Amino acid sequence: MAAEPLGRGPLEPIAANEERFRHLVEATPALAWSSDAQGRVTYANRRLLEYTGLDPAAAIEDWAHRALHPEDDARRGEAWRKAREGGGALEIEARIRRHDGAYRWFLLRVLPLQDDAGRVVEWFGTASDIDERKRGEENLRFLADASAALAEIHDREETLKRIAELALPRFADWSEVTVVEPDGGTRRLVAAHRDPQRVALAEEMQRRFPPGEASLARRVILTGEPFFTPDVSDEMLREAAQSHEHLEMIRALKLRSYICVPMRNRGRTCGAIAFATAESGRAYTEFDLQAAKELARRAAIAIENAALVQALKDADRRKDEFLAVLAHELRNPLAPVRNAIEILRASPGGTPQLQWTHDVIDRQVRQLSRLVDDLLDVSRITTGKIELRHERIELCAAVRIALEASRPLIERGTHELTVRLPAEPVWLDADLARIAQVLSNLLNNAARYTRPGGHIWLTAEREGDSAVIRVRDNGIGIRPEMLTRIFDMFTQAASGGAQSHGGLGIGLTLVRRLVELHGGRVEARSDGIGRGSEFIVTLPVAAACEARAQAREPLPMRDPALRRILVVDDNRDAADSLCMILKARGHEVRVAYDGLEAVGAAVAFQPDVVLLDIGLPKLSGYEAAPRIRAALGDRVLLIAVTGWGQEEDRRRARDAGFDHHLTKPVDPAAISHLIDAAAPPPA
Repeated sequence: MAAEPLGRGPLEPIAANEERFRHLVEATPALAWSSDAQGRVTYANRRLLEYTGLDPAAAIEDWAHRALHPEDDARRGEAWRKAREGGGALEIEARIRRHDGAYRWFLLRVLPLQDDAGRVVEWFGTASDIDERKRGEENLRFLADASAALAEIHDREETLKRIAELALPRFADWSEVTVVEPDGGTRRLVAAHRDPQRVALAEEMQRRFPPGEASLARRVILTGEPFFTPDVSDEMLREAAQSHEHLEMIRALKLRSYICVPMRNRGRTCGAIAFATAESGRAYTEFDLQAAKELARRAAIAIENAALVQALKDADRRKDEFLAVLAHELRNPLAPVRNAIEILRASPGGTPQLQWTHDVIDRQVRQLSRLVDDLLDVSRITTGKIELRHERIELCAAVRIALEASRPLIERGTHELTVRLPAEPVWLDADLARIAQVLSNLLNNAARYTRPGGHIWLTAEREGDSAVIRVRDNGIGIRPEMLTRIFDMFTQAASGGAQSHGGLGIGLTLVRRLVELHGGRVEARSDGIGRGSEFIVTLPVAAACEARAQAREPLPMRDPALRRILVVDDNRDAADSLCMILKARGHEVRVAYDGLEAVGAAVAFQPDVVLLDIGLPKLSGYEAAPRIRAALGDRVLLIAVTGWGQEEDRRRARDAGFDHHLTKPVDPAAISHLIDAAAPPPA
């Protein structure tokens, strides 16, 4: 052995210090060997022979090729080639097979011994066991990847299947998940292996030899304690087998090491996960058991989260169903109210006061109808996906609608209201109802948070290319730290000790989002508690050249001919009032109050147009429409007039044969437009 460090100075022949060399190498806990300049092994220590189970002759022939994992041996061969060509050291991490077939990770280092001329005359190598560190690193990466994947899955069975897949091949050759059913029984949900044929074998064995109550997974679930064996013995397989044929099938799985851990969270066990090694030869350790227990814990949390997500989805679905039914029930009484307004407006001899009353009721019915529409999809408010109906509007029109909606609350508080509007029209490209809703919300807030007898100011003016609306009050004011949070969802600006002023705290959130959707902005100002507050809305005005075109061109009608119309609605007020409007316009109208009566009336009356409700007794509109279509053919115009206004309702109406779908309360002008635009009836 060299008297000086490897690769430096003159070298003494190893033979001169052979006894010293062997004592040193045999004392090391590492696997050690030496080879000649060409890489032929000349010596292997006892530790290497005992670990690999190779006899000296086989070790001398090429122990590394015989004992390294095939995947690692290929890397070792390439690294060894480069080391020999360059005369440098070699260092790689590789799995070495133990005498019993199990693999462990080692760090292989090979250093060259050089003569004075720099030629390699011998190689000396060691392999140090790093299995625990390597397994720990792999397990940590596996747990991190598993957690990331589980966070994206919100279905229990998909979550568990994903866990079984993630374990392959980094942690196990086999992975199996057993779940607890609602009745307390257990069910194997999934068995996973990289080889589909092995999976088929496991499924066949499960079918022919059900594990029953004595299975390891069920024992783990009942006791809440893990089961772990580093080495699966044939005796264990014989104890688990139900017959000789069953034993042979188990043996065919070639199980090497086994872990089964319960999935527990908050004291509740929801299943068990089993991991096994086979062809990889990996032997599980206590570190692997801890990793499996941690994965099972995270899986249990993921399953609980998936259940919570599903519960939220179910609650959201029930909420949508409730809102749809509520909107339907609200729309039904709105329909005859709107029809009654049309009838009163058409009556001769109306006074200015009566005309004003008609207009107010009509505007507020329209506003209420829009608010009912919001009930069908609350998520539009929280996600900013509110549908806007842009049109050319005059700012003062939105202000008037807002004042009409907020005046009762202002008067109830005995507040003094001062309104200042611009002398010249200010035109906006906006949704009239939504802008009115913004201003009404601000006025309502001012009324609620101003003590009785207070003062509220509303000012609107044009500043350059913007319309600026200010709503100011001398109410309770806003704390400085709240000015940045006042528009957040569920935030209320009541001062300390103030009584609740009602509401859910979503009004200002809706104000901000509606204003931003119109390309504007809103800000809150206050000098502090007791000093009032001011909200400033800024909106872009419409282009001046377009604003002059105030009058709209009427839509062309194909034919103003009168029609035979059948009106069907189980709400008699709605049906009768719509019938009166249509008769007043010269149409011949019949009425039916249920689906079965509608089909008979259609056959007898032979209408050109059928205005058909959906939620009818005896036969729904979806059932009556195909029968009417079959009796009258394509010449009849079928229009759904209903309180059901979701997209699914529109799709079902199309499938049932309706030509159009109108949501209550329907503007009679919209009905007239559809009727007049349709093909004229035959002579």
